[in-house]
Amino acid sequence: MAMATPMASHRLWQWRAFHSSTTFHRIHSTQSPFLNISSSPVHVAARNLSLAVSTVPLLTSNPQTDEQQQTTNNNNKKDQFLLGKSEGELRKLAKELGQQTYRGKQLHDLLYKAKLKDLDEQNQLPLKFREDLKNAGWKVGRSSIHHAVSSADGTIKALLRLEDSRLVETVGIPAEVEGSSSRLTACVSSQIGCPLRCTFCATGKGGYSRNLKPHEIIEQVLVVQELFKHRVTNVVFMGMGEPMLNLKAVLEAHHSLNKDVKIGQRMITISTVGVPNTIKKLAAYKLQSTLAFACSKSEA
Repeated sequence: MAMATPMASHRLWQWRAFHSSTTFHRIHSTQSPFLNISSSPVHVAARNLSLAVSTVPLLTSNPQTDEQQQTTNNNNKKDQFLLGKSEGELRKLAKELGQQTYRGKQLHDLLYKAKLKDLDEQNQLPLKFREDLKNAGWKVGRSSIHHAVSSADGTIKALLRLEDSRLVETVGIPAEVEGSSSRLTACVSSQIGCPLRCTFCATGKGGYSRNLKPHEIIEQVLVVQELFKHRVTNVVFMGMGEPMLNLKAVLEAHHSLNKDVKIGQRMITISTVGVPNTIKKLAAYKLQSTLAFACSKSEA
């Protein structure tokens, strides 16, 4: 079965260029003769980069009836996702539902270590706790793998079917590093499609649906770990979408990947084409992660 939406190849090329060094690179792309990547720590990028204001084309959603809108609002209000919650938050939740706080620690381990997909998968948690969670609208926040393909170099691309039946891609990229242990990088998406229409990127040509929620970003890393049966060591936000246009969810996912999934901040890279007024916002969080820039040769 063919992949429904091809991964924007420029992002994978970005990672391969960035992976070898933190300096400026030019590499080939299928959409443009050359693709330029520049990377630097977030605070340095904010200080040195001067961006011209550009217009971001936004795609409007289909109109809904009042009844459909009310149903959507009710669903959004009810659904809550456990994936992305910290141990402290889960301990507090357990206490609120009448459980001992250590049950929150158990739930945290099940989410991030055992990679729990459904509350009914196991019986380590009391039945009443699981039922209370479900009655309160809590879901794990994991999606099914719609399709996965692998390449000769060991890279695996997976297509996930989200709760609303939309599809999003993530890629696992293995690498052997001389003189050290093997590395596994998860290339994650931040949006379904992309509202930007960069000439060197295929994602924008397919249209834009919506931003991903924090748990939908985090689960991509867990999927890569499951497919490779190996711990993810690096994460790059170089999949579908522009991370800076979904900054709140990206930052929440970044925090959870660091604190809950235990991936070091220095092992996380956020890629952008340079959205005005977002670099300084990102820099204010003083992350130890790297910011990578991408543009076509003509824009460099």
